[in-house]
Amino acid sequence: MNNLIENSYVLHILWGYVRDIVNKLRYLALPIIYLTVILLVVPGTTTIINNVTYKSLDSYSYTVAIVTEESKLNNILKKYNLTNEQFRVLCGIVLSEADYNSYEDSYAVINTIYNRTHSKNWVQSIDNKYGTGKGMNLYYQAIAPNQFTVYASGSYLRHINDTNSLGYHAIIDFLYTENIMHNYLSFRAHNVKVNGSETFSDNGNNYFGLIKEENRI
Repeated sequence: MNNLIENSYVLHILWGYVRDIVNKLRYLALPIIYLTVILLVVPGTTTIINNVTYKSLDSYSYTVAIVTEESKLNNILKKYNLTNEQFRVLCGIVLSEADYNSYEDSYAVINTIYNRTHSKNWVQSIDNKYGTGKGMNLYYQAIAPNQFTVYASGSYLRHINDTNSLGYHAIIDFLYTENIMHNYLSFRAHNVKVNGSETFSDNGNNYFGLIKEENRI
């Protein structure tokens, strides 16, 4: 009987120790559980994020759209209702009237012809000559009688195929973008002075005769 009591007492003491250890482990386990949850939910360190970012960038391939001069030309022919031959003639006239290897002056000359297609007086004059609707066409404005002597004389032909000059690129750029340089309707050679005229290059033409807003189409 005494042995049974003593054994019960010993078991009771042992259970007390076990219970204390379990309680201590429980309190220690909670922080570990919380820390594990945080690590699972919160993103990793900066280094890991950078690695993911770099991998994301590497997974994409970027394509730069390059507009070729050929595609610009096709756009121009369609937009201005020009044939290839009409465009060649137009370029020959512009390059002959300008300081042909000057980007600025060729840009200014084609800008002048463009301005005429937006002037009521010029449009009506060309319509009367070639038919309704022709006055708003760059080609018919360029070949009109008594306007550009290089066309009448045929000297424009020497530049009709000059597609590598700075002037040719200026024509393409202006007609493709329509970024206006000036609002003049006429010009004279660089050695002919006109009051109130403006020049855009050293040996370029003198531009004058601003289009009036009430006359603009």
